[in-house]
Amino acid sequence: MTYKSYPLFVFGFHGCEREVAEKVLSGKEEMLPSANDHDWLGSGIYFWENAPERALQWARDQKKKDPCVIGAVIQLSSCLNLMDTGSAEEIRRTYDKAAATGQPLPVNSGKRHGLDMFIINLTTLTAEKNGCFYDAVRGAFIEGEEIFPCSSIRSDTHIQLCVRNPACILAYFRPKETGKGE
Repeated sequence: MTYKSYPLFVFGFHGCEREVAEKVLSGKEEMLPSANDHDWLGSGIYFWENAPERALQWARDQKKKDPCVIGAVIQLSSCLNLMDTGSAEEIRRTYDKAAATGQPLPVNSGKRHGLDMFIINLTTLTAEKNGCFYDAVRGAFIEGEEIFPCSSIRSDTHIQLCVRNPACILAYFRPKETGKGE
């Protein structure tokens, strides 16, 4: 038996430009899915799970004009959770089938994750053909420098969410400023 339904709510944080944040928060615009070559988890709307500071750091690193963070309440629902071995196996089977075709596959290079994105998109498409629609994809990524010598803990490790079904985003909110009063 697999546990693909997550009846839990999480807070997601999305780094962007303040102008975009204000339009989304006012209800004038919706967040749009992305399909960039650095999108590890396939096509969808990306959030940092419970990490507003990391979302703001990302927006600053991307040199966004007037970087800002939008918070969202997300119900994961049917989730392809990469931290579950069953999901990892499902993705591995998809890769094996794609590799067996002999067709050239995209490659990962540095922070470009063309292969990861291709395989996860193919995994979700295959699942849909078999009657299983994934609302979200969730993965932990170990990134950054050691936080002290010989540590397995890295400075930029995070859990990332890719929301494929915008109906899973129940509400947006303006997070409190971080870094105050510390």
